[in-house]
Amino acid sequence: MKIKNRRTILSLMVLLFSFALVACGENDQANNGSGDKLEDIKAAGELTIGTSPDYPPLEFYVLDENGNRQIAGSDITLAQAIADEIGVELNIRATDFNGVIANIQSGSVDMGISGFTFTEQRAEVMDFSEGYLQESTLGYQGLMMQKDVAEKYDSIEEIADADLVLGAQGGSIQFELAANLTNEANIKQYGTLDVGLAALNEGDIDGMVVSTSSAEPMLRTFPNLMILPQEDFDLDPERLYSTNVIAFPKGEEYQSLIELSNKVIKENKENGNLEEWHTDAVNLSKDAIEE
Repeated sequence: MKIKNRRTILSLMVLLFSFALVACGENDQANNGSGDKLEDIKAAGELTIGTSPDYPPLEFYVLDENGNRQIAGSDITLAQAIADEIGVELNIRATDFNGVIANIQSGSVDMGISGFTFTEQRAEVMDFSEGYLQESTLGYQGLMMQKDVAEKYDSIEEIADADLVLGAQGGSIQFELAANLTNEANIKQYGTLDVGLAALNEGDIDGMVVSTSSAEPMLRTFPNLMILPQEDFDLDPERLYSTNVIAFPKGEEYQSLIELSNKVIKENKENGNLEEWHTDAVNLSKDAIEE
């Protein structure tokens, strides 16, 4: 665009300055808390969490008695327990997984609970709770393919040699694992797991890297797909990404909230609630996957 006169230049400068003032104002508002996020949450009367509700049985949509969509899952039950411990309402902000990560980094949510696992890269931009769920006891990091395509491969090595087009959820551990199997240019990112599986079902991609415990309930919706067997296609045999954690924005002001969350996790591990919540969510998710 060619700027023709000084008046236009001045107008643009004023406009940019106005945007800068708005941005600074928003940042000032975000930083005007008590310096202790837990106290701010108590004062606000609500705990705001970020989640991507496409990941059964941890977080997924169900229909209530009036036909309205609600978010359920074992992660949501844990978040509610944390809100109850604080004595506030639970406010759920649903986005795709990349959106959850962005909201945590910006401080737009108090925590993210969406099947997170710890990585060194993530630890540079967010903090984490203690682990609350072991993926290895429920499933594994694996591959889904159309049944007739899966028959062509007997090992991970054969898949890696085939230079396949693979799908993975954006921002996820599965995307990192997909990069071990094919050229990154051959990886297609999807905002939600169900959209990726729909693309796989249509033949747009050759395979989808998944957490099998979350993908398994969706086989009812996509009977043409299958999960490749763990014996030959476990993408995380060393269980580097097997423990789920809650993610928090970085900062000292979040430490008391993290400590309280760890207390709730510990108590509900010891009394068996975490296991019970997960079992209930598995059973609910079997009937709740939308077709």
